[in-house]
Amino acid sequence: MRKRVNIVVLVAMFFTSLSIHAQTLNYKMASMYVYNFTKYIDWPATDRSTDFVIGVYGSTPLTAELNKSVAGKHVGYRIITVQVFKTMNEVVGCQILFVPLSESGNIKKISDLIKGKPILLVCEKEGLCKKGAGISIYLDEDDDYKTKFEMNKSSIELNGLTISQTLLHLAAQAK
Repeated sequence: MRKRVNIVVLVAMFFTSLSIHAQTLNYKMASMYVYNFTKYIDWPATDRSTDFVIGVYGSTPLTAELNKSVAGKHVGYRIITVQVFKTMNEVVGCQILFVPLSESGNIKKISDLIKGKPILLVCEKEGLCKKGAGISIYLDEDDDYKTKFEMNKSSIELNGLTISQTLLHLAAQAK
């Protein structure tokens, strides 16, 4: 009897882990999305000698992916660096700010904090563009968990950023 219970528990754990794995954002792909946003969004002219900072608020596997595949590349003449921010007051020192799922409850506060500053706010939960995020990268449960992104054009433009029409056509618009 005990052996049967152990097998049932193992099978349940296996299917639970498959379900959880299927619903986890592909952070390598997400890092490429973030990098490609730099090609289709224009920031106001700044000092060319400063780095282009992609900030991450809190802890997420995306940080390692950004450091591995994006850090050191260029946005125009500026070198991309990745910085982790632990407090909200630090986040104003970047051009792109990624807010992971674990911090998504802070989107409204962060959005209010950076309003009017040339910062692209990116998160990883569908629907957060309605709460102030500029772009949200998410898994579409209705489309075989494909990685997609939605965009809030007015939120991005409110921060002084210009979006190319190409990117607008690729995004699912937040309503």
